[in-house]
Amino acid sequence: MNKLCIKITLNNKQKNYRKRFISNLANIIEITPNSLITKHSIEPVTLNHDGLFQFSEHVDHIKLAVIERHHMTKQLGLGIVKGLGLKSGAIATTVAHDSHNLIIAGTNNQDMLMAAKEIKKMQGGLTVIQNGEILASLPLPIAGLMSECNYMDVVHSLKKIDGALLKLGANRHFNPFLTLAFLALPVIPEIKLTDQGLFSVSEFRHIPIEASKPVDKI
Repeated sequence: MNKLCIKITLNNKQKNYRKRFISNLANIIEITPNSLITKHSIEPVTLNHDGLFQFSEHVDHIKLAVIERHHMTKQLGLGIVKGLGLKSGAIATTVAHDSHNLIIAGTNNQDMLMAAKEIKKMQGGLTVIQNGEILASLPLPIAGLMSECNYMDVVHSLKKIDGALLKLGANRHFNPFLTLAFLALPVIPEIKLTDQGLFSVSEFRHIPIEASKPVDKI
């Protein structure tokens, strides 16, 4: 059986994870704890002097990326997610319903890029990265969804991942990886991210990351 399931081309160019804004308003994927439903909100985001999105510890906005992994299209969608609670590092997984592309959430481009490289090296799975270090990983080389190891080894790896998530400051009120696995499913309201970009489920169309000024409610 051919298990080569991560057909992506990676380089060291962190610019692939950058997005320049004209204004500071963004369409945000807001997580609803312990629910597959997300909220579409429009909020100001932190930008650096070049107008690029920048993580701030005081604002729970994390960069999100979805990379197509089946046909080497190099297609990459970017978004911003609120509610994961990461204070540092990046997490990534190839369990991402229903297309099961590679999805990465992170506070910085360096760790996001390293997470992508670790996933490619394992040919699928889950990984937690902090300051350029691999804290924990679970290889899932069968279609990027299943392990070849016995269940005890998988349980051991998952416990290490759980401990690593604590170091990143992830929200403990829900499973971050289980939540991440459904942020790319564009049939569950209200907003999701695919390799084609942000998708508004209520409008059933792709929308840009940068948002227009919200209409004042009367």
